[in-house]
Amino acid sequence: MLHLDLISTLKDLFGRFDNVRPSHAKGIFVTGSFTPTDEAKEWSTAPHFSSPSTPVLARFSLFTGIPNLPSNDPNATPHGFAVRFLIGDGAKTDIVCQSSTFFPAGTPENVLAFFKSFRDGTVEEYVKDHPEAAPFVLEEKKTAKNFGTQSFYSINAFKFVNAAGKSAIIRYRWIPLSGRHFLTQSELEAKGPNFLFDELPDIFAQGPISFKLVAQVAGEDDITDDCTKIWPEDRKLVELGVLSLTKVTDKEDLPPQKNTIVYNVDPGVQGIEPSADPIIAARSRVYATSGQTRREAEPEA
Repeated sequence: MLHLDLISTLKDLFGRFDNVRPSHAKGIFVTGSFTPTDEAKEWSTAPHFSSPSTPVLARFSLFTGIPNLPSNDPNATPHGFAVRFLIGDGAKTDIVCQSSTFFPAGTPENVLAFFKSFRDGTVEEYVKDHPEAAPFVLEEKKTAKNFGTQSFYSINAFKFVNAAGKSAIIRYRWIPLSGRHFLTQSELEAKGPNFLFDELPDIFAQGPISFKLVAQVAGEDDITDDCTKIWPEDRKLVELGVLSLTKVTDKEDLPPQKNTIVYNVDPGVQGIEPSADPIIAARSRVYATSGQTRREAEPEA
């Protein structure tokens, strides 16, 4: 099955570790809350857009499936950012983003082929035959000053449905309220190998890390089922709310390994539906299978 082949290929690339994700293996959980704008509920009936505030459990992460990857390694980017909205009564929904607007392929089959080309050292040949992968491969790898000084983007598109039944196709953006700030090469080289994680407690001691959640609304002729097709920047942007992250999550507040947290790119909540993008279902299968593997693995000492 394709999702199993993809997991196996990622493990060929990065190493076979049962206790970690096959990509974005190194991460840290943080806690906070989301406060919606009044406009958010005009676009979707999702419960976290109508509640005064919703607690969240989020995870910042580095790219690759290497659990001890240094923060200043070029392969650490794009960074990941997954946010779980804890709606209540067991209900939840996630937004899964990365710090790049680009993705290497628009179909699950081509995602697998892309990572196989990386594994086999033939990525240059792959890009020649699949030019849509070039922006992801050639993008300048800039490292943020900290996790809270960069934007994050949902690769896939989703459908908002409001109380009147009106729908719109959107892509999410998390915009840092402190602004976007990146390190120069000399600044990066002066940092410790774990700086993005080690510095977080001191950053939180100075105040919350905050993001504005924005929806970019697709135009009538925009392609919405291929995540390699970037929509023009003149498309409407809707402010949905503010996320305020306040601390690194205490280990005792996280579930045991047998209940390890598995984020899901499929919304699974009223008012937000998957678009026709086939990557969504493939990612959901990969995440679920990876989560099951981690839950069944022997706990780390």
